[in-house]
Amino acid sequence: MLVSGRDLLKRAVAERRAIGSFNTYNLEITRAILRAAEARDASVFLAIGTGAFEYAGFEVLVAASLAAAREASVPVAVHVDHAPDAETIARCIDAGLTSVMIDGSKLGLDENIALTRRAVDSARGVCVEAELGGIAGAEDSSGAHETSIPMTDPADASRFVAETGVDSLAIAIGNAHGFYTGEPHLDFDRLRALESAVPVPLVLHGASGISDGDLARCVELGVRKVNVNTEIRYALFESLTAVLRDGVPGYDVTKLFGAAIVAMQQAVEEKLSVFGWD
Repeated sequence: MLVSGRDLLKRAVAERRAIGSFNTYNLEITRAILRAAEARDASVFLAIGTGAFEYAGFEVLVAASLAAAREASVPVAVHVDHAPDAETIARCIDAGLTSVMIDGSKLGLDENIALTRRAVDSARGVCVEAELGGIAGAEDSSGAHETSIPMTDPADASRFVAETGVDSLAIAIGNAHGFYTGEPHLDFDRLRALESAVPVPLVLHGASGISDGDLARCVELGVRKVNVNTEIRYALFESLTAVLRDGVPGYDVTKLFGAAIVAMQQAVEEKLSVFGWD
């Protein structure tokens, strides 16, 4: 069922677990995410980045994602991930998305606040996530990078939320998009301080490559939404590579992509278990 992102966050806060946010680019990935959610009886964010809009076509991908969410037996919010401006936010709201994210994290604090305020106004009451701090890496590709990343200051975060009116805040505590060159080291003391300073749910991006133990600890310390993308794409590529290597009799598309859906579903289910959806 299609629901507001705000409803999912309220549930996460009440139940002290995290909602998984999983990026989709096509029907096969969407099917895997929602099958996993239904298998775990879990609420999820079905996230779409602007790169996916460019790849699949805005109208087509939005329509398919909304239809899949409405048909799901679990609560699903369809979410735009890392929107660069208020105009993109408004377009997504007009199209029916139920959650949006504005990303001004590369701007200075004052400029990020101003951009985020415009996005909140453009969202017309729809749930808005913003980002403060430096989360390295790219959302749609997975080059390795170092783990020395600028982190979110709790005092800045408190001011940011108060002056923007956002519903949730993506933070930087040593996390990054894509793969890590070494073991990521999360600043849990900073996370505790952020949880105390910020009155809205906290969001962790770049969960792929972070250990299950560290992710579970983040949830214990107040993270209520966790974004996963790379590990799903990795499962997709690994499955397609294996099936194509072994051969698909009769060029059967259902067997080629069917195996990939199963692999991606398993990857999503494993993350949902860590987030508290056993």
